[in-house]
Amino acid sequence: MKTISIANPAGGVGKTTLAHCLAVAFTEFGKKTLLIDLDPAGALTFRLGFENPRTSIADFLNGSKVTDSNLVTTSERFDFIPADSRVVANFSEDSLTKVLSDLPKSYDVVILDLPGSLSQPLTMALSVSELVIVPVRNDLHSLRGYLQIKSISAEVEVKALAIGANNLIAEAELIDEPLLESNELEAAAATKVSILTHGKASESAESFRNVGYSILEKLGLE
Repeated sequence: MKTISIANPAGGVGKTTLAHCLAVAFTEFGKKTLLIDLDPAGALTFRLGFENPRTSIADFLNGSKVTDSNLVTTSERFDFIPADSRVVANFSEDSLTKVLSDLPKSYDVVILDLPGSLSQPLTMALSVSELVIVPVRNDLHSLRGYLQIKSISAEVEVKALAIGANNLIAEAELIDEPLLESNELEAAAATKVSILTHGKASESAESFRNVGYSILEKLGLE
């Protein structure tokens, strides 16, 4: 099982959209995928239609057992663990490691969607991740976020993902494929499915698939 984190302390760079679309892309490529929302704001949980869940990642970090019955399988065929505001609580350093080691199913990939801050969820995620993907737009704010993640991730590989035309990150370590900018993404989000389902033949959907395949190659899962 490979674990990747989607992170950038800068807000508004598309972390949630990226995490969702990668989960769908990996599933399309035949990989058993678990997506976990580790953001106390729960943007991904809301987007997928699971706000105010009965059981969230906070319960599992506090010691509740993950079972088949409290895992959500979405309409897009990946499994999902939602978040709530309790994710801001202080958990033991190894709590996320224990959650992942005790999962009731085997997965090829686990994706962690992180808050836009340098916080405990990020620290926990770095301790279990093989790869951190940092989406970076063509602005200094999001580039700074990449550099912050890079500076605290000495033991984990960090790759920037360029979104749209981007001339600020020439010196960054990049995922091979950039992501296209698209107005179709918000239309898809309103339907609670990704652009890969809502506009499966679109250039935007293909862009996410290309990025997903590049990540699988890097993880040795192609």
